[in-house]
Amino acid sequence: MAHTIQVVTTVKINGTQVTSLSRSIAVEATDSIEVDLPGGTSNEQEVEVQPTSTSGRVSFLAITADRYDALLTYSITSGSPTTIAVDQPHVLVGEGAVGLLNPAASHPTSLFFKNGLAENVRIQILVGRDATPP
Repeated sequence: MAHTIQVVTTVKINGTQVTSLSRSIAVEATDSIEVDLPGGTSNEQEVEVQPTSTSGRVSFLAITADRYDALLTYSITSGSPTTIAVDQPHVLVGEGAVGLLNPAASHPTSLFFKNGLAENVRIQILVGRDATPP
């Protein structure tokens, strides 16, 4: 069964609309993941975004949190010195955009989160992907 993800964005600067876009993405599978990341620890928390590296192509990835901060980070591989700060919502639309996370593979299977804040943070990850790749 196909699913349609509708992405609508409006960008305003100083209250004036600069651009607006609307895109529909057809995907075979969607996942909604919510995880509480404990604060006060430097441990990584692995969050699986698709079952295996051969399970499909991720063409939509959105990461939101109940708090944004440069101390809340994620990476594509465990223990990676290269991390991405969740200082604002992340919305990646299309395989090309998702591929920016991991140019070598472009199909992330897991994200590895670290919460450097003192308090817990709840993250939500929305995934749209092809469940039957060629």
